[in-house]
Amino acid sequence: MNRTLTSFSILSFVAFLATGCGGPARPDGMPRLYPASVTVIQEGAPLEGAMVQLVSDDPALSRWGPTGITDASGVTVLRTDGTYDGAPLGTFRVVVSKREREPHPNPEWANLPDGDPNFQKYRELESRRKTINYVEPLYSSIADSPLTLEITADGKTYSVDAGKKSRTEVGANQ
Repeated sequence: MNRTLTSFSILSFVAFLATGCGGPARPDGMPRLYPASVTVIQEGAPLEGAMVQLVSDDPALSRWGPTGITDASGVTVLRTDGTYDGAPLGTFRVVVSKREREPHPNPEWANLPDGDPNFQKYRELESRRKTINYVEPLYSSIADSPLTLEITADGKTYSVDAGKKSRTEVGANQ
């Protein structure tokens, strides 16, 4: 019995591998994707926590814009449609932003109970916190970003320079 169960397990595993384990089914019309990553540099140093978005003027590719968020070394592996590793072939404008909410002036109030006298004040201050973008607005604009790259089939890592450090207020609660 044990031998039969072992044989069945091995055959099931081989069948699983033969049918492919490529993840979820891809949406209709999605182009073939190729491995691609982007390194973002700002003032000569890697930019951690930056959102990278590739935008195409080609209508066939505009729906499939690859995105990613950079790690501590400034690198992001691109994913298309938020789920699928890689990027379609083509020329893209690169949009880079790094947004963070400004710190709360009284973070120790975060866990106050509803009845505490400072709870309402905490909520009011929380609603006024602004979001700051640490990349120059030029590079964060879909319409204006001068950064471009061409995704090719060789799976390389592309590099972009996000300009000078900046601190631009985006608005409250964004």
